Amino acid sequence: MKIDNAVGNVQLMQKINRLKVFDCIRQKEPVARPEIAKITGLSPSSITNIVTHLLEKNLVVEVGTVDSKEVGRKATLIKFNPSAMKVISIDIESSNINLALTDLGGEIIKIKEISINRLARDFEIMNLIKREIGFILNESNNVAGIGIAVSGLVQDGEKLVISSSMRWKGLSLKQFFENSFNIPVFVQNNSRTKALWELRNYNNEDERNIIFLDLTLGIGIINFFDHKINEAVIGEFGHTTIKKDGPLCFCGNRGCLEIMCSVDAVVNQCNELLQKGKCKTLEGILNEKNTSISFELILQAYEKGDSEVSEVLKECGEYLGIGLANIINMFNPQRIIINGDLLLTSDFIYKTALEEANKRAYELFLKNLRYEKVNIKIEEALKGVSLFVADKLFDLSGPDF
Repeated sequence: MKIDNAVGNVQLMQKINRLKVFDCIRQKEPVARPEIAKITGLSPSSITNIVTHLLEKNLVVEVGTVDSKEVGRKATLIKFNPSAMKVISIDIESSNINLALTDLGGEIIKIKEISINRLARDFEIMNLIKREIGFILNESNNVAGIGIAVSGLVQDGEKLVISSSMRWKGLSLKQFFENSFNIPVFVQNNSRTKALWELRNYNNEDERNIIFLDLTLGIGIINFFDHKINEAVIGEFGHTTIKKDGPLCFCGNRGCLEIMCSVDAVVNQCNELLQKGKCKTLEGILNEKNTSISFELILQAYEKGDSEVSEVLKECGEYLGIGLANIINMFNPQRIIINGDLLLTSDFIYKTALEEANKRAYELFLKNLRYEKVNIKIEEALKGVSLFVADKLFDLSGPDF
């Protein structure tokens, strides 16, 4: 028994040291062996053995030598090789599914979008995804992992506890797809995978405390602290209550921020006003185009001066501002990055939200705060899923390599 424990401990230390070296190369590339030894604290002989192993696995490559004026043999530079393995990245939304085959660095090799019926049942969508994964695997080799990003609360990297946008509860996506393909599957909230993409492309070293607020398919927050995602922050900010006895949310609560401040909320409120004979400018646009109500047409009505539509948009912005003020007072961030596709196409909503937040938040916390509006495209979201999978494949709980 003691021998088994000793062997296990040695194997664990080997994996830890390999991960330490591999992470160093991924973060600092291109980097030479002496610099890796300095950063990791491992001996030069250990670095040599580990780098040799990584070269044999094709996970790193040699890319020239250090540019130095020193006399003698120059150290060889080592670089991460993202093309060593492939990843299937999947982003599930309420109206479509996007799938991509990528390398370990997120570079997209092929991509496909599939429209889905919002009323489709969970098992129908899961079987549709299963079929598409099968098509990709039939045409590709060396797929190391599958990443699935979905709007909702994901527990233990496996179970989707609840998704308001998908109307899903309690699905074990990881188990279903691993049983289907015998490939490691990693499940994550898609606000976190988008945030991961944003973090990897954000280079301000002076900002240690950043909030990423995602307004697509709900409302989620991610906290970047010391240039890493703060795993202690769950992020289900959309299900915090901001209106007592407000409309019923899918989560079972009433008056959630997510149901008070969303594209669907704006559309539903305007639709109710239309039924009462109000929003005449919007009604004229719908009759002229002979179409059903949409957020885009609501914005057109606002631009044409529909005062009742304006009040709906203003209320949406005010509730968003209340949410922002709560975030500011809880986290005291240096920057808030707000990601949104449809909702933030309205400058009026965005400006109203910032004005409301600045009125309600602690003045002290506003002095050095900066806001930034972004719109992460689907290709970038899928790259974020790939980066998430790569991180999971090469962490302590991942498979040996």
